[in-house]
Amino acid sequence: MSTILDVANQAGVSAMTVSRYFNQPDMLAPATHRKVRTAIEELQYVPNAAARSLVNGCTNAIALILSDITNSFYTTVARGVEDKAQQHGYALILGNSDESLEKERLYLDVLISRRVDGVLISSAPGNNRHLDMLRHHDIPVVLIDRTVEEINADAVWGDTFTGAIHLTDHLVEQGFRDIALVGGWPGVSSLEERQAGYLRAMKEAGLVPHVYPGRTSRQSGEEITEQLFRKNLLPRAIIAANNHVAVGVLVSLRRHGVRVPEDVAMACFDDIEIAAQINPFLTVVAQPAYEMGALAMDMLLERMQGFDGPPRHRALPTKMIVRSSSLVPAP
Repeated sequence: MSTILDVANQAGVSAMTVSRYFNQPDMLAPATHRKVRTAIEELQYVPNAAARSLVNGCTNAIALILSDITNSFYTTVARGVEDKAQQHGYALILGNSDESLEKERLYLDVLISRRVDGVLISSAPGNNRHLDMLRHHDIPVVLIDRTVEEINADAVWGDTFTGAIHLTDHLVEQGFRDIALVGGWPGVSSLEERQAGYLRAMKEAGLVPHVYPGRTSRQSGEEITEQLFRKNLLPRAIIAANNHVAVGVLVSLRRHGVRVPEDVAMACFDDIEIAAQINPFLTVVAQPAYEMGALAMDMLLERMQGFDGPPRHRALPTKMIVRSSSLVPAP
Protein backbone atom coordinates (compact mmCIF):
# COMPACT_ATOMS: atom_id res chain seq x y z
CA MET A 1 0.00 0.00 0.00
CA SER A 2 1.43 3.36 -1.06
CA THR A 3 2.11 6.11 1.46
CA ILE A 4 2.24 9.87 1.23
CA LEU A 5 6.07 9.60 1.16
CA ASP A 6 5.85 7.29 -1.86
CA VAL A 7 3.73 9.88 -3.66
CA ALA A 8 6.17 12.65 -2.72
CA ASN A 9 9.16 10.67 -4.04
CA GLN A 10 7.34 9.74 -7.25
CA ALA A 11 6.40 13.38 -7.89
CA GLY A 12 9.74 14.80 -6.77
CA VAL A 13 8.17 17.02 -4.12
CA SER A 14 7.97 17.09 -0.33
CA ALA A 15 5.39 15.25 1.74
CA MET A 16 4.09 18.67 2.84
CA THR A 17 3.37 19.50 -0.81
CA VAL A 18 1.36 16.29 -1.21
CA SER A 19 -0.56 17.19 1.94
CA ARG A 20 -1.33 20.62 0.48
CA TYR A 21 -2.64 18.93 -2.67
CA PHE A 22 -5.45 17.45 -0.54
CA ASN A 23 -6.00 20.21 2.01
CA GLN A 24 -4.94 23.48 0.32
CA PRO A 25 -4.81 22.78 -3.43
CA ASP A 26 -5.03 26.47 -4.34
CA MET A 27 -1.57 27.00 -2.83
CA LEU A 28 0.10 24.74 -5.44
CA ALA A 29 1.36 25.92 -8.79
CA PRO A 30 -0.47 24.25 -11.71
CA ALA A 31 2.62 22.29 -12.76
CA THR A 32 3.16 20.99 -9.20
CA HIS A 33 -0.52 20.09 -8.92
CA ARG A 34 -0.28 18.04 -12.12
CA LYS A 35 2.85 16.20 -10.94
CA VAL A 36 1.27 15.23 -7.63
CA ARG A 37 -1.96 14.15 -9.30
CA THR A 38 -0.05 11.99 -11.80
CA ALA A 39 1.90 10.33 -8.99
CA ILE A 40 -1.30 9.63 -7.04
CA GLU A 41 -2.89 8.02 -10.11
CA GLU A 42 0.19 5.93 -10.91
CA LEU A 43 0.52 4.65 -7.35
CA GLN A 44 -3.26 4.39 -6.84
CA TYR A 45 -2.78 6.22 -3.55
CA VAL A 46 -5.78 6.72 -1.27
CA PRO A 47 -5.26 9.14 1.66
CA ASN A 48 -5.87 7.85 5.17
CA ALA A 49 -9.14 9.51 6.14
CA ALA A 50 -8.74 8.65 9.81
CA ALA A 51 -5.31 10.26 9.96
CA ARG A 52 -6.53 13.36 8.13
CA SER A 53 -9.49 13.69 10.49
CA LEU A 54 -7.09 13.77 13.45
CA VAL A 55 -5.35 16.74 11.84
CA ASN A 56 -8.29 18.83 10.61
CA GLY A 57 -11.11 17.43 12.77
CA CYS A 58 -13.18 16.50 9.69
CA THR A 59 -13.95 13.18 8.01
CA ASN A 60 -15.66 14.68 4.93
CA ALA A 61 -18.48 12.20 5.47
CA ILE A 62 -22.09 12.85 6.37
CA ALA A 63 -24.81 10.32 7.16
CA LEU A 64 -28.42 10.07 6.04
CA ILE A 65 -30.69 7.74 8.03
CA LEU A 66 -34.09 7.11 6.46
CA SER A 67 -37.04 5.09 7.65
CA ASP A 68 -37.59 3.16 4.41
CA ILE A 69 -35.25 3.56 1.44
CA THR A 70 -37.49 1.29 -0.69
CA ASN A 71 -40.03 4.13 -0.79
CA SER A 72 -39.45 6.16 -3.96
CA PHE A 73 -40.06 9.36 -2.00
CA TYR A 74 -37.08 8.67 0.26
CA THR A 75 -34.97 7.51 -2.69
CA THR A 76 -35.48 10.91 -4.28
CA VAL A 77 -34.75 12.69 -0.98
CA ALA A 78 -31.49 10.73 -0.76
CA ARG A 79 -30.51 11.78 -4.28
CA GLY A 80 -31.04 15.43 -3.40
CA VAL A 81 -28.84 15.04 -0.32
CA GLU A 82 -26.12 13.14 -2.20
CA ASP A 83 -25.90 15.55 -5.12
CA LYS A 84 -25.55 18.55 -2.81
CA ALA A 85 -23.06 16.73 -0.55
CA GLN A 86 -20.82 15.77 -3.47
CA GLN A 87 -20.82 19.33 -4.76
CA HIS A 88 -19.16 20.28 -1.47
CA GLY A 89 -16.74 17.35 -1.28
CA TYR A 90 -18.63 15.15 1.18
CA ALA A 91 -19.27 11.43 0.88
CA LEU A 92 -22.69 10.10 1.90
CA ILE A 93 -23.24 7.21 4.28
CA LEU A 94 -26.79 5.86 3.92
CA GLY A 95 -28.67 3.94 6.62
CA ASN A 96 -32.16 2.42 6.67
CA SER A 97 -33.87 2.19 10.07
CA ASP A 98 -36.94 0.19 8.98
CA GLU A 99 -38.89 2.36 11.45
CA SER A 100 -36.91 0.74 14.29
CA LEU A 101 -35.59 2.87 17.16
CA GLU A 102 -33.16 0.11 18.10
CA LYS A 103 -31.68 0.00 14.61
CA GLU A 104 -31.54 3.79 14.56
CA ARG A 105 -29.59 3.85 17.85
CA LEU A 106 -27.12 1.27 16.52
CA TYR A 107 -26.48 3.46 13.48
CA LEU A 108 -25.91 6.51 15.66
CA ASP A 109 -23.41 4.60 17.83
CA VAL A 110 -21.38 3.68 14.73
CA LEU A 111 -21.62 7.15 13.20
CA ILE A 112 -20.49 8.83 16.40
CA SER A 113 -17.57 6.43 16.80
CA ARG A 114 -16.51 7.20 13.22
CA ARG A 115 -16.90 10.93 13.81
CA VAL A 116 -19.03 11.79 10.79
CA ASP A 117 -19.26 15.53 10.22
CA GLY A 118 -23.06 15.70 10.29
CA VAL A 119 -26.27 13.65 10.27
CA LEU A 120 -29.59 14.01 8.48
CA ILE A 121 -32.34 11.78 9.79
CA SER A 122 -35.98 10.85 9.26
CA SER A 123 -36.40 9.43 12.73
CA ALA A 124 -38.37 6.30 13.62
CA PRO A 125 -41.54 6.63 15.78
CA GLY A 126 -41.18 6.50 19.55
CA ASN A 127 -38.90 8.04 22.16
CA ASN A 128 -36.19 9.80 20.15
CA ARG A 129 -34.11 11.15 23.04
CA HIS A 130 -31.13 9.18 21.74
CA LEU A 131 -30.70 11.89 19.12
CA ASP A 132 -29.28 14.01 21.95
CA MET A 133 -26.15 11.86 21.64
CA LEU A 134 -25.29 13.74 18.46
CA ARG A 135 -25.43 17.11 20.22
CA HIS A 136 -23.40 15.72 23.12
CA HIS A 137 -20.66 14.77 20.63
CA ASP A 138 -20.90 18.11 18.74
CA ILE A 139 -22.24 16.49 15.57
CA PRO A 140 -24.78 18.74 13.79
CA VAL A 141 -28.13 17.15 12.92
CA VAL A 142 -30.96 18.15 10.61
CA LEU A 143 -34.37 16.45 10.78
CA ILE A 144 -35.84 15.57 7.41
CA ASP A 145 -39.48 14.84 6.53
CA ARG A 146 -40.33 14.41 10.23
CA THR A 147 -39.95 16.68 13.23
CA VAL A 148 -39.24 15.44 16.77
CA GLU A 149 -40.70 17.42 19.68
CA GLU A 150 -37.95 16.43 22.10
CA ILE A 151 -35.14 17.58 19.75
CA ASN A 152 -34.65 21.28 19.09
CA ALA A 153 -32.93 21.07 15.70
CA ASP A 154 -33.17 22.32 12.12
CA ALA A 155 -35.95 20.55 10.23
CA VAL A 156 -37.27 20.36 6.66
CA TRP A 157 -40.57 18.71 5.72
CA GLY A 158 -43.39 18.90 3.21
CA ASP A 159 -46.53 20.87 4.04
CA THR A 160 -48.82 17.86 3.97
CA PHE A 161 -51.19 19.55 6.43
CA THR A 162 -52.30 21.86 3.62
CA GLY A 163 -52.04 18.97 1.18
CA ALA A 164 -54.45 16.91 3.28
CA ILE A 165 -56.96 19.76 3.27
CA HIS A 166 -56.72 20.00 -0.52
CA LEU A 167 -57.13 16.24 -1.02
CA THR A 168 -60.13 16.06 1.31
CA ASP A 169 -61.76 19.17 -0.19
CA HIS A 170 -61.28 17.70 -3.66
CA LEU A 171 -63.06 14.47 -2.70
CA VAL A 172 -65.87 16.45 -1.06
CA GLU A 173 -66.24 18.55 -4.21
CA GLN A 174 -66.58 15.31 -6.19
CA GLY A 175 -69.58 14.51 -4.03
CA PHE A 176 -68.05 11.96 -1.66
CA ARG A 177 -69.17 12.05 1.96
CA ASP A 178 -67.80 8.84 3.46
CA ILE A 179 -64.04 9.54 3.31
CA ALA A 180 -61.44 7.67 5.38
CA LEU A 181 -57.75 8.29 6.11
CA VAL A 182 -55.81 5.01 6.09
CA GLY A 183 -52.31 4.06 7.35
CA GLY A 184 -49.35 5.83 8.89
CA TRP A 185 -47.58 5.62 12.24
CA PRO A 186 -49.42 7.30 15.16
CA GLY A 187 -47.17 9.84 16.86
CA VAL A 188 -45.05 10.52 13.75
CA SER A 189 -45.21 14.21 12.83
CA SER A 190 -45.85 13.61 9.12
CA LEU A 191 -48.96 11.51 9.85
CA GLU A 192 -50.11 13.92 12.56
CA GLU A 193 -49.94 16.78 10.04
CA ARG A 194 -51.89 14.82 7.43
CA GLN A 195 -54.45 13.73 9.96
CA ALA A 196 -54.89 17.26 11.28
CA GLY A 197 -55.49 18.62 7.76
CA TYR A 198 -57.95 15.84 6.98
CA LEU A 199 -59.86 16.37 10.24
CA ARG A 200 -60.10 20.10 9.67
CA ALA A 201 -61.44 19.68 6.13
CA MET A 202 -63.95 17.02 7.25
CA LYS A 203 -65.16 19.23 10.09
CA GLU A 204 -65.58 22.24 7.80
CA ALA A 205 -67.57 20.05 5.39
CA GLY A 206 -69.77 18.84 8.26
CA LEU A 207 -68.69 15.22 7.72
CA VAL A 208 -67.79 12.43 10.15
CA PRO A 209 -64.08 11.51 9.94
CA HIS A 210 -62.77 7.95 9.96
CA VAL A 211 -59.07 7.45 10.73
CA TYR A 212 -57.47 3.99 10.55
CA PRO A 213 -53.77 4.31 11.43
CA GLY A 214 -51.23 1.52 11.04
CA ARG A 215 -47.80 1.66 9.46
CA THR A 216 -46.39 3.13 6.25
CA SER A 217 -46.02 -0.10 4.28
CA ARG A 218 -47.91 -1.85 1.51
CA GLN A 219 -48.66 -4.66 3.96
CA SER A 220 -50.29 -2.19 6.34
CA GLY A 221 -52.50 -0.84 3.55
CA GLU A 222 -53.64 -4.36 2.72
CA GLU A 223 -54.25 -5.30 6.36
CA ILE A 224 -56.32 -2.22 7.14
CA THR A 225 -58.43 -2.59 4.01
CA GLU A 226 -59.05 -6.28 4.71
CA GLN A 227 -60.24 -5.34 8.21
CA LEU A 228 -62.62 -2.79 6.71
CA PHE A 229 -64.05 -5.49 4.46
CA ARG A 230 -64.49 -7.90 7.39
CA LYS A 231 -66.27 -5.26 9.47
CA ASN A 232 -68.35 -4.01 6.52
CA LEU A 233 -66.86 -0.53 6.97
CA LEU A 234 -65.39 0.07 3.53
CA PRO A 235 -65.80 3.82 2.82
CA ARG A 236 -66.72 5.41 -0.50
CA ALA A 237 -63.38 7.25 -0.68
CA ILE A 238 -59.94 6.53 0.80
CA ILE A 239 -56.94 8.78 1.39
CA ALA A 240 -53.82 6.67 1.93
CA ALA A 241 -51.09 8.01 4.23
CA ASN A 242 -48.39 7.42 1.61
CA ASN A 243 -47.79 5.73 -1.75
CA HIS A 244 -46.84 2.33 -0.27
CA VAL A 245 -50.03 2.22 1.79
CA ALA A 246 -51.97 3.18 -1.35
CA VAL A 247 -50.57 0.20 -3.27
CA GLY A 248 -51.63 -2.10 -0.43
CA VAL A 249 -55.14 -0.64 -0.42
CA LEU A 250 -55.40 -1.09 -4.20
CA VAL A 251 -54.23 -4.71 -3.99
CA SER A 252 -56.89 -5.48 -1.38
CA LEU A 253 -59.63 -3.71 -3.33
CA ARG A 254 -58.73 -5.63 -6.49
CA ARG A 255 -58.74 -8.91 -4.57
CA HIS A 256 -62.36 -8.23 -3.64
CA GLY A 257 -63.36 -7.08 -7.10
CA VAL A 258 -63.82 -3.46 -6.03
CA ARG A 259 -63.28 -0.95 -8.83
CA VAL A 260 -61.51 2.41 -8.52
CA PRO A 261 -63.02 4.97 -8.81
CA GLU A 262 -66.39 3.41 -9.76
CA ASP A 263 -66.86 1.72 -6.36
CA VAL A 264 -64.24 3.41 -4.16
CA ALA A 265 -62.35 6.62 -4.93
CA MET A 266 -58.63 6.80 -4.03
CA ALA A 267 -55.99 9.41 -3.33
CA CYS A 268 -52.69 9.39 -1.45
CA PHE A 269 -49.62 11.32 -0.39
CA ASP A 270 -46.40 11.06 -2.47
CA ASP A 271 -46.43 10.26 -6.14
CA ILE A 272 -45.54 6.89 -7.68
CA GLU A 273 -43.43 8.26 -10.52
CA ILE A 274 -43.12 5.26 -12.83
CA ALA A 275 -46.75 4.24 -12.40
CA ALA A 276 -47.82 7.82 -13.07
CA GLN A 277 -45.87 7.84 -16.34
CA ILE A 278 -47.22 4.49 -17.51
CA ASN A 279 -50.81 4.98 -16.37
CA PRO A 280 -51.77 8.40 -14.96
CA PHE A 281 -54.21 6.92 -12.49
CA LEU A 282 -53.69 7.92 -8.87
CA THR A 283 -54.56 11.34 -7.46
CA VAL A 284 -51.76 12.45 -5.14
CA VAL A 285 -50.29 15.22 -3.05
CA ALA A 286 -46.69 15.26 -4.25
CA GLN A 287 -43.90 16.55 -2.03
CA PRO A 288 -40.75 18.20 -3.47
CA ALA A 289 -38.57 15.27 -2.37
CA TYR A 290 -35.37 16.20 -4.23
CA GLU A 291 -35.55 19.84 -3.10
CA MET A 292 -36.21 18.66 0.46
CA GLY A 293 -33.01 16.61 0.46
CA ALA A 294 -30.93 19.38 -1.10
CA LEU A 295 -32.24 22.03 1.31
CA ALA A 296 -31.64 19.80 4.33
CA MET A 297 -28.05 19.26 3.17
CA ASP A 298 -27.59 23.03 2.72
CA MET A 299 -28.76 23.59 6.29
CA LEU A 300 -26.42 20.88 7.56
CA LEU A 301 -23.48 22.43 5.68
CA GLU A 302 -24.18 25.77 7.33
CA ARG A 303 -24.17 24.12 10.77
CA MET A 304 -20.92 22.30 10.00
CA GLN A 305 -19.40 25.60 8.90
CA GLY A 306 -20.18 27.22 12.24
CA PHE A 307 -23.69 28.69 11.98
CA ASP A 308 -24.94 28.92 15.56
CA GLY A 309 -28.36 30.53 15.19
CA PRO A 310 -31.66 29.19 16.52
CA PRO A 311 -33.20 26.10 14.91
CA ARG A 312 -34.76 26.72 11.52
CA HIS A 313 -38.01 25.00 10.46
CA ARG A 314 -38.95 24.87 6.77
CA ALA A 315 -42.23 23.44 5.49
CA LEU A 316 -42.01 23.12 1.70
CA PRO A 317 -45.16 23.54 -0.40
CA THR A 318 -46.79 20.43 -1.85
CA LYS A 319 -48.66 19.99 -5.13
CA MET A 320 -51.95 18.19 -5.68
CA ILE A 321 -52.09 16.21 -8.94
CA VAL A 322 -55.63 15.13 -9.84
CA ARG A 323 -55.95 11.92 -11.83
CA SER A 324 -58.77 9.47 -12.56
CA SER A 325 -58.75 7.58 -9.23
CA SER A 326 -60.62 10.36 -7.43
CA LEU A 327 -62.98 11.52 -10.15
CA VAL A 328 -66.62 10.56 -10.37
CA PRO A 329 -66.95 8.46 -13.54
CA ALA A 330 -69.03 9.98 -16.31
CA PRO A 331 -72.52 8.42 -16.54
